[in-house]
Amino acid sequence: MDIVDLKKDYRKSGEGANGDSYDCVNDASFMLKMYNTVYPTEMIATELDIARKVFSLGIPSPQPGNLVTDGERIGIRFQRIFGKRSFARMIADEPERTEPYTRMFAQYCRQLHSTQCPDGMFPDGISQARNLLECDKVFTQDEKNVISTFIDSIPQCPTALHGDMHIGNLISTLPAGSPLAQEHTVNFIDLGQFSRGCPLIDLGMMQIVCFHSDEEFRRETFHLTGEQTQAIWNIFVDEYFFSDDHLAGHWFGPDATPQDVYDGILPYSCLKLFLIEFNCGALYPHFEKLIRQTFGL
Repeated sequence: MDIVDLKKDYRKSGEGANGDSYDCVNDASFMLKMYNTVYPTEMIATELDIARKVFSLGIPSPQPGNLVTDGERIGIRFQRIFGKRSFARMIADEPERTEPYTRMFAQYCRQLHSTQCPDGMFPDGISQARNLLECDKVFTQDEKNVISTFIDSIPQCPTALHGDMHIGNLISTLPAGSPLAQEHTVNFIDLGQFSRGCPLIDLGMMQIVCFHSDEEFRRETFHLTGEQTQAIWNIFVDEYFFSDDHLAGHWFGPDATPQDVYDGILPYSCLKLFLIEFNCGALYPHFEKLIRQTFGL
C-alpha cells in the first residue's frame, strides 16, 4: 500500500458522505478517494476489487489503481476525469436543460441495467438487502420478518446494479452550454455497493433522493430544491419506463401509470434506507416513519 502526503502533494477537490477526494498536484492523471476513518481496510479493498471488475466489463467508470494511506485513512487511486460534472451539478448549473440532462441520465441507467453480469462476479442485490436489514437496530424481529417477505418476492435478475444510483453518481465531461451531441464521456462513480440483481432495487435510491431526503440535504449535496428533484423524477420515470419498449408494462402491468411506478418502487426505496442507516449509524425518524407506512408496521 502506497503512503501519500496529502498536505504536500494533493489538493482537496471534493467531499462526500464516505470521505474526501484529492487531486494530485504533481501528476494530473490521477486522483484519490480517501475514506473516513470509520471504514475498515477490508471494506475499502472490496470496493477496489469491485471497481476493477466493473471497469473490466466495459461499464463506463474511472480506471482504478491501488490502495493508499496517509497514515490514518485508507483510500483508492483512480484515473482523474478532467472537466467532469455530475448530472446533479449540470442540472443545478443549467436548470433550463433539466429535461435533456435527465433523459440522458435515464438512458445511461437503462444501459447499465441491460448489462449482463457473470454469475458470482458481484454481490447479489437481494442478499445485500437482507444483510442490511439484519444490521438494523430499530425494528423488531417480527417487523423485519414482514420486510423480509417482500425481499423474498423480488425477482432474480442477472443485470448490473450501481447500488447507489442517483444524479450525483454519474459524471460527464460535456461543457456547460455545449450541444448535447458534442463528443464527451460519462462515468459512473462511487461503486462500493455495485451488485447484480433486479433493477428496481437501484431505482429506490433515486426515489429517495428525489422525494424522501430533506430539503437541506438536497441543497447541500445536489444543489437542488425538492421541487427540482421531483421534476427530475417525473422526467426520469417517463424516459426510463415509458419510452418505446414501455418497461413500465413489464414491471407494473400493461396499464401502469407514473403513480403505479412510484408506488411500486417505494418498498425498494425503503430497503435502501437501511443502507443509509448503516452508513450513518442511525435511522432518521422520517425514514422510520416511511418504512412503517410502506410495510404496514
